[in-house]
Amino acid sequence: MNAKILKQLLLLFAVILPLRSNAFTEWRQSLLGSAADIVVVKNRIWVLNNGGQITVYTTDGAKVQMASLRGIQAQLIAQAGDDIVAQTGQQLQLWSSKDSTWRVVGKLAVNAYALAVTSRNHIFAITNKGVLDVVMGQTHLPDSSPNNQLRELKELGKPSACFLDKDDNIWLGFGYGEWGGNIFAYDTQHQKFTDLKFNSFNITLHPIKSFFQLPFSIGTSSGLQHMSNSGAVAEFRNQSAQLLYSSWNDRDTSATSQPSFRSNAPYVGPAAYDAGTNTIYVYSNLGVYKGSYGTNLSRFTSWKKVFHPKLHWRNGQPDAVGSPMNVLKLLSLGNGKLVLLTQNDGVGIWDGQAFKLL
Repeated sequence: MNAKILKQLLLLFAVILPLRSNAFTEWRQSLLGSAADIVVVKNRIWVLNNGGQITVYTTDGAKVQMASLRGIQAQLIAQAGDDIVAQTGQQLQLWSSKDSTWRVVGKLAVNAYALAVTSRNHIFAITNKGVLDVVMGQTHLPDSSPNNQLRELKELGKPSACFLDKDDNIWLGFGYGEWGGNIFAYDTQHQKFTDLKFNSFNITLHPIKSFFQLPFSIGTSSGLQHMSNSGAVAEFRNQSAQLLYSSWNDRDTSATSQPSFRSNAPYVGPAAYDAGTNTIYVYSNLGVYKGSYGTNLSRFTSWKKVFHPKLHWRNGQPDAVGSPMNVLKLLSLGNGKLVLLTQNDGVGIWDGQAFKLL
């Protein structure tokens, strides 16, 4: 075997073996991580851990003692107005904020990835076969995939983001690493998927990390680490996308403009919107940044760094090759406060001055 062939084989193994290791490590860490999901309801942070226990905290990080949570083993939780709906085994139970009690509100005999409860208390479950109307027992699957790199859509898989907007539309985001992402919007009132227009938001380049409610639109964030970092923040107004920030467009090499990104490009993760301050917050490999919504955010220099939490970096979410994204969800607590669901360090709160883990 000549030296050239040997060199090519070593390079191939150097690429393949880390990917296999990343996938195995991600599976292990899904069991080792202390928190599986977070929901913010009425200035309370509901934390579901990987063991099925639910714990509630104030926005300052103080634990709230709630006798009604004892003995509850949940697989999923979701906001239902001022209340909480949880899947416990094959039952769906609603926790009432009025009397702090649980009552059974439905059955869910299939494995689900997420729950969504509309303003009319209509429960939907996101399953591998599509969006399930729990009451009617009907499942809806999109007719086609916006990402044209994928073959015929026969199942959904696990979404990277699930969000119910103020008009009771369910937004589902997916990340396929170097193959990009997908977005579907399901109209729960008319029980159909919406025809989205992506325009310059090339979904084949953008694994989805989050959705968030803007005043008159839906925001989304996406990021990829494939040989180099990239990311974007976009919004869907009247089901039509426009880019607010894109690292692909933020690579000006002219002498009078911002230099091209290489290793310092932001690998964009989950994002959130603070309505009180009209601010979009974004987690990235460079830290948490904020930008004033409605201003020109097309350059990363327009965003201001808020803080950079010290979190454990392991082989987390392998978006093809390179550094992982170790924050899974970012939610606004109002007044510049944030709560982060991390992959390896549990849940952390930014109180506007300091970051601390719960």
